[in-house]
Amino acid sequence: MLKLSTTICTIIFLTAIFAVSIAAATYYHYGRPRPTYLRILHTHPDEMVDEIVAGFEAWYHEQPKYGCPIEVTAINTDPQTAFEKATTIFRKAEADIWWGGPLSLFEAAYYGLLPFNSTRRDNINLTHSYPLMDSSNSTPRWYAASLHGVGLMYNEHRLVESNLSIPQTWTNLTLQDYAGSITMVDPSESEPMTPFIMLILQSKNWTNGWEYLVTLSALIERYDTDEFESALEVSNDYLPLAAVPDSYAYERTALNIPQIAFTYLDATILQPDPIAILNKGTYIDEAKAFVDYILTLEAQDNIGRYLLPIRSDATPSSELGPFDPTFPLINKYNETLQEITRDYYRTWIGERHVQITQAWNAIEEANMSSPYYGPAVGNFTYAGHYLTQSEINAVYGDTDGWTNEGKIASYMARWRDASRKAYDNAIENAEESS
Repeated sequence: MLKLSTTICTIIFLTAIFAVSIAAATYYHYGRPRPTYLRILHTHPDEMVDEIVAGFEAWYHEQPKYGCPIEVTAINTDPQTAFEKATTIFRKAEADIWWGGPLSLFEAAYYGLLPFNSTRRDNINLTHSYPLMDSSNSTPRWYAASLHGVGLMYNEHRLVESNLSIPQTWTNLTLQDYAGSITMVDPSESEPMTPFIMLILQSKNWTNGWEYLVTLSALIERYDTDEFESALEVSNDYLPLAAVPDSYAYERTALNIPQIAFTYLDATILQPDPIAILNKGTYIDEAKAFVDYILTLEAQDNIGRYLLPIRSDATPSSELGPFDPTFPLINKYNETLQEITRDYYRTWIGERHVQITQAWNAIEEANMSSPYYGPAVGNFTYAGHYLTQSEINAVYGDTDGWTNEGKIASYMARWRDASRKAYDNAIENAEESS
């Protein structure tokens, strides 16, 4: 029998090891299932996003179309940062999905978003007044992942302590009993709260709406710096009532804090919370899969534990869902005048909060039978008379849709002067009535 030399045996042994190593490396690189990746910028509670991501990773792995693991990185950020990454020109976007923020920012980032026909597009009910996907083109650049609206967050424990009842309507909220018990963000300084102005103006008439907004401002001790602060004040037993977008309230109620609840009262405006794929993203196919998943019933049920879902067959976070016929929705929402009424609010209410409070206190102490009492109230509520709705429509046209900066500055200067005089006169009249 032929006996191999030690050298040849060594060579054969090393060759076998090399061959096994090559085979193992080849299997590891080509045969072993490797994860793909996805990067998401979001503006939502981490708890909700973590649940959605975990569900997506399992769903993705089970789909015959994909059938491999996926690693998702979800980064909590602010809408402006996400907008800047979506609209970058000279570099990659550093993310693939932008989820959450005001619709206006998504519309401004239009060309930074990827047109995409979701395989779940047919599951979206488009018969309602609020938009559920981008309709500016045949292929949408964004889809609504949820809906949000402004309402009232309340603390039942604090209301009982203050001997106050739960308000049933927005009108109830301006009763003198609630003075000092309400908080909110100045809607002229907050994108999420800006629709509150048109909500009040459309649920009432123009004149009564401005009277309401001025009176509500008088009952608020100070405006908060952001919506999270408003929700925190109510959940921490500091104040009983806060006008906030529902997402901030639901984030607190999801923590099962006793005595905390939220209501849309008798009127609200619903807007989409969009999700979109970034044009300059890297993992585009994975991003498309995630948008498809967001529109599934499974994902919408999970979203519904925190926010209002966009599918009528999903379970909503509130007892009354957005597709319920009794949901207190204002259907004909006039978004066109939102920017101009916001700036009108700023000059007549936001910037005049101290004067408004002084005038209110003086009127409360005035003698209602005095001939000066009527002029005091008239000056206090002059915001609704200084410009009528037809006149503000004319101003909107004169300023090229409230875009001509020179004319805007001129109008706002006039409004500031008129509002200062009106509240000064209200204070003077009220003091004469005492």
